[in-house]
Amino acid sequence: MATAKPWSSLAFRLALSYGGLMVLTMCIVLSVFYVQTVGVVRARLDKQAEIHLRRLMEHSTKYGPAALENEIHQTLRDGVDTDTEIIILMQSDGTPIVGNADLLRTRRLTTMGVRELKVMRAGKVVTGRVGVAELHNGDLLAVGSDMQLQRDMEDLFGQASLLAALAALAMALVGALVFRRVVDERAVDIRSTMARVAAGDLRQRIPTSGREDEFTLLNKDINSMLDRLEQLMEGIRHVSNTIAHNLRTPLTRILLRLRNAQQAPVAEQSATLAAVAQEVAELGVVFDKLLQIAEVESGASRKNFAPVDLKALLIDVLEFYEPLVEDSGGIMRLDTQGEPVALGDGDLIASAVANLVDNAIKYGAVPDSEHGGDVLLRVGMAPEHGAEGAWGVEITVQDKGQGVDPQTMEHMTTRFYRADSDRQGYGLGLASVQAIVQLHGGRLSFHNQHPGLMARIWLPALAA
Repeated sequence: MATAKPWSSLAFRLALSYGGLMVLTMCIVLSVFYVQTVGVVRARLDKQAEIHLRRLMEHSTKYGPAALENEIHQTLRDGVDTDTEIIILMQSDGTPIVGNADLLRTRRLTTMGVRELKVMRAGKVVTGRVGVAELHNGDLLAVGSDMQLQRDMEDLFGQASLLAALAALAMALVGALVFRRVVDERAVDIRSTMARVAAGDLRQRIPTSGREDEFTLLNKDINSMLDRLEQLMEGIRHVSNTIAHNLRTPLTRILLRLRNAQQAPVAEQSATLAAVAQEVAELGVVFDKLLQIAEVESGASRKNFAPVDLKALLIDVLEFYEPLVEDSGGIMRLDTQGEPVALGDGDLIASAVANLVDNAIKYGAVPDSEHGGDVLLRVGMAPEHGAEGAWGVEITVQDKGQGVDPQTMEHMTTRFYRADSDRQGYGLGLASVQAIVQLHGGRLSFHNQHPGLMARIWLPALAA
C-alpha cells in the first residue's frame, strides 16, 4: 500500500533534498559563470574605450583641435560600431562641440577612469561605458560604447538561468516522485511478507531477484532471519510437545505409585517414596538441562567472554576422562598443534567438549568387543569450510565405534532426540553443545570416519 503523502516518504525527501542540492549547485555555477562573463564583456568595453580615447588624444596632439573634429566625424561615418560607439567632444563646462550624443545634464566631467554615463543618443537615453580625457585647450573628450549589448546579454542569461533552474527543480521533483515509487515497489514485497509473518505464517519468504542490489541483499538477510525464526519456533513446538510427552509417563507413574502407597503397608511406603523421589530428581535434571540451554541461547554469557587457552582446557578434559576410558579398556589421546586461543567462556567450551567425550565413551566402543573404544582429541588451526574458508580453531573428538547413519546425524542436535532409546539419557547433551557453539559464533558438525565418528567444533580464532 503506497504512502498517502509524498512528504511522509523518506525516499521522496532524500531524493528531493538531493535534487535541491543539485539545483543550488547549478545556481552557484551559473552565478559564477554570469559574473565572469559580464566581467569579460565590461573589461572588453573598457579596453576598447581606452584605446579609442588614446588614439583620438594622440591625433589631437599631433594635428590640432580642428583635425580632431574631422577625425571624430570620420570615425562616426566609417560604419564600424556605429550603432554602439559614443564620442562627445565638449567644452570644459560640458557644452557639446561635436559628437553623436549629448549629456543629459550639462556639467563638467571628471577624468578619473572609465565609468558608466547616461547620455542622450539618437533621441534615446542610453547608458554607456566611457572614458574622459582633457585636451590641451581645456576641452573634454568622452569616448566609449553603448552598454545595451551587455544589458541584452544579462537579460538573456538571466532568463536562461531561470528556465534552467525551473527545469532542474521540476526534474528534481519528478525524480523524487519516481524514486519514491521505485522504492515503494521494492518495499511492498517486504511489507506484505512481514504482514503475513505477523499473522502467523512463518513459511512466507520475500522474493529475491538476480540483481545483487541493496534491496536484494536486505531481502536475503530478512529471509535468513525468518529461517532462523521458523527454526526456533519449530524447536519451541518440538520441545513443548516432547516435554509434554516425556512428562506424561513419569508423572503418571509417580501418581500411580503415590496412590498405591496410600493403600500399601507402612513398610512398603518408604520404598515407594524413594522411587518417587528418584523420579522427581530425574525430572529436575531434565529441567536443569533445559534451563542451561535456554541461558546459553539467551547470550547472557557473552559478558564473561575472555581469551581461552584451548590447549590447557583440553588437557584438563583429558586428565578428567582418561581414567574412565582406561578403566573400560580404551586409550584416550590428545593431539595439539600450536597454541590455539579463542574468545569465549572457558567453562562452557569445556562443558561442550566434555559432552562430546562422554558420547564418544558411551557409543564409541569397538563392535563385538568387551573393551571400550579409543578416544582421540585434537585441537589446532583450520578453515571453517575447506581451504578457502575463514581460519579459526578446530576441536575434534573421534571414537572408533560404528558411526551413525545420515538420517540419525541430521537429528543428533535436536532436543530429546535419542538414537538408541534403550540407553540412559535425556537427549539434551548434543543440543547443549550446539547452543554453546552457536553462542561462540562457531559451527558443530559430525563426520563418519570409517571406523568411528568425529565430532568437530570450529570456533573463530582470537584476533591478534
